[in-house]
Amino acid sequence: MKHLLPLLALFLLHQASLAQSCPCTDELDFVTRYYEQNLPGFKDNVNRHNRKSYEKMKSDLRELAKTAEETTDCFKLLTYYVEFFKDNHSHISMKSAIIDDRDPAALQAFKNSPTFKNRERIQVDPAAYQNRPLNEIEGIYQMKDSSYTILILPSKKGLREYAGVVLESQTPLWEPGQVKLELRRKAGSPNTFEAFMYMRNHSLNYYTSMVLQDGRLGDNWFKTSLSVRNDFNLNLSTKLEFKELDAETNYMRIPTFSGNRTAMLDTFYQHHDAQVRSKPYLIIDVRNNGGGNDRNAQQLLEYIYTGPFNSDVVDVYVTKDNIKVFEEWYSFMSKDTVNFDRESAQYMRNEIDRMKKKPEQSFVRRSDGSKIKLDSVLQWPAKVAIIVNNKCASSCESLLFWAKESKKTILVGENSGGYVGYGEIGGVDTPCFGFNLGCTMTRYRYQRQFEVVGIAPDYRLDNHSDWIAQTLGLLKK
Repeated sequence: MKHLLPLLALFLLHQASLAQSCPCTDELDFVTRYYEQNLPGFKDNVNRHNRKSYEKMKSDLRELAKTAEETTDCFKLLTYYVEFFKDNHSHISMKSAIIDDRDPAALQAFKNSPTFKNRERIQVDPAAYQNRPLNEIEGIYQMKDSSYTILILPSKKGLREYAGVVLESQTPLWEPGQVKLELRRKAGSPNTFEAFMYMRNHSLNYYTSMVLQDGRLGDNWFKTSLSVRNDFNLNLSTKLEFKELDAETNYMRIPTFSGNRTAMLDTFYQHHDAQVRSKPYLIIDVRNNGGGNDRNAQQLLEYIYTGPFNSDVVDVYVTKDNIKVFEEWYSFMSKDTVNFDRESAQYMRNEIDRMKKKPEQSFVRRSDGSKIKLDSVLQWPAKVAIIVNNKCASSCESLLFWAKESKKTILVGENSGGYVGYGEIGGVDTPCFGFNLGCTMTRYRYQRQFEVVGIAPDYRLDNHSDWIAQTLGLLKK
């Protein structure tokens, strides 16, 4: 802990000095140039029909960037540019230090920093917003664990329409009156908002869609007038889990398909394989599974497989920057022999060599949409249900596409995240503020139609009872 304070102070001073010496226009120029050169979906999103509006957007953002004094103001402008593209994997994010609010010295250093001192404050009158209708955005909200209580009220500033102001906080990193949430209503969707939310350490996250329904805003905010706060669509457990729900049904909880968890997942699958094959019903729970490596999802294919189907056509976008990212990945894979076998590393090496032979901003074909065919169809499990929510993304959604080809599998829950049209995300730091700019490097021919929208379930589950219980009823029906 003694070493944390100097590091934190240096981080905060570095951010302040960057804001003074590095203009936001330089950041915007870098981000636009990088995407125009390296984003495989750029031509899908910018064409002769909307080129003028795209250029106007850039011009408008650049004018705003000239007056952006705070790091967060610049971050918001860059985010609006990045979010123009219908490519969920591509993103921009802030780097931020972890602050231990139990350490008095670290806490005081943070409170003396520009990050804390410059946080916008608004004086509010909570009494005027008590018991507002559940589907009216204005009102008082809490997190489910009551860690924060905020008041959302009209507050036009910049591009926002509403602000969420802290009334109470269980951490001293936040004080009453500080702005924690900024909202703007989406056109044509009266109860859907895009939002910027300041996190525990005051870093800024963007949410493309927060829906207000029955007093619940997004996944985490509940109006205080609600007597019950249900969030059955979430499963926040990060642990692998296997259990028998009854004499006929097995349940598997798989929170990630990360390549860094390959060895652990292999062991889990092998250990429970015989049990899965011993019962007629199987529930696979992939809520909040952000994806990772398709290979780690493919282990589940034999449980849902009922016949041959074609995979998607996949292309890799050839640029110098993208090749550089793949080279870094190859180096990492070659060293991590526990989670990446020699064959996978060699496949990437071969692909890099093919990319180097192609001209800049062309595509290398990775997959022609080959037929996927297993040797047999398992008798058991005879019926499978996959529980999915809007945080199932990327490789998690690959599993859903395979399930759509299965005659014995149903998808239940809500639309998935929609991280399916573009993939293989690389990262680069912006030169001024050190934001992490994520940029995809591959595109999918069929799956692009589901980008952002997500994959719809066969059966939508409600928020009135436990999702596993609802799924069990549907599976046996």
